[in-house]
Amino acid sequence: MLMVGTKKGAYLFRSGAARTRWTSEGPIFPGEPVFHMAHDPRDGESLYAACNFTWGGPKIRASRDLGKTWKVVGNPAFPEGDDRTFARTWHIEPGHASTPKVVWAGVEPAALFRSDDRGASWKPVSGLNDHPTRKKWEPGGGGLALHSIGIDAGDAKHMAIGISAAGAFESTDGGATWHPWNEATRAEHLPNKKPEIGQCVHKLLAHPTRPGEWYQRNHFGVYWRRDGDREWQETTEGLPTEYGFAGATHPEDADTAYTIPLDPYLRIAQQPGLAVYRTGDRGKTWKRMGKGIPKGATAEVMREGMATDRLDPLGVYFGTINGEVWASNDDCRSWERIAEYLPPILSVSTATV
Repeated sequence: MLMVGTKKGAYLFRSGAARTRWTSEGPIFPGEPVFHMAHDPRDGESLYAACNFTWGGPKIRASRDLGKTWKVVGNPAFPEGDDRTFARTWHIEPGHASTPKVVWAGVEPAALFRSDDRGASWKPVSGLNDHPTRKKWEPGGGGLALHSIGIDAGDAKHMAIGISAAGAFESTDGGATWHPWNEATRAEHLPNKKPEIGQCVHKLLAHPTRPGEWYQRNHFGVYWRRDGDREWQETTEGLPTEYGFAGATHPEDADTAYTIPLDPYLRIAQQPGLAVYRTGDRGKTWKRMGKGIPKGATAEVMREGMATDRLDPLGVYFGTINGEVWASNDDCRSWERIAEYLPPILSVSTATV
């Protein structure tokens, strides 16, 4: 199943293991911007949606039957007397397999919240939300957002988050304490090109099955990190631009990842057109994978707009601001457009059930 969040609601696309024919449902939550949707593999049935309606306010919704029915659950809220007000949910991340009821939410203004009851209620993660560096955090183009949450596959207490524009932060004690995690990450927009904080992370991912493996799609390049590394390793050479939002990893192979480079000023794909770039050697080399996508196609793909499934051969998916959903059932060797004329797509995620 593909879960597609758009500026005007959400859509679900379902298929069998062959992924050659798709059925569609939607719009769900019509008219509401849906920044992110997530499937919880721990129970196999729960879905979460980050809905951010301009009129009526943001809501987190949950389904316990793979999208057949939905209900509004709890919303994050800052403590009484805090000068911040919860404005949007950017990302929802089911917790580690060892914590079956824990769910995390990243919000705007940049803050992290934890739920211990599958979204019914939320507690602020004060170790990050009140971090000593917070006064130096600056909003990116979309606002001051905590948009990425990663949990180490091998250690529920090892986490990292991404904020635009403050950078990555790491916790090794389950969120109690945090420190900047931006060593060797460039920030070309600042006087100090490699500061402690201030980097513009576009997407940060923990590898879903390999402990200690991390991948980052930054405003200025692509980076990798594994446990024991003292800094991020940049592997931008071989890509047509250093800029882009979307990134994804292969769920079994920690050396394989995917990105969609964009023109840094126009924020659309450069010529010869839209394509996914794939690496199988941890970024040493990149290959353009665009068979089936019209030559010269221009589009923007947002930070949550790309995902992989858990099948063999691997399925890779992305959605565009033009309202198109593209799918590959053979690890990017060929592409098929499975939906068009949707509202601008903000997120694409998968559920393999």
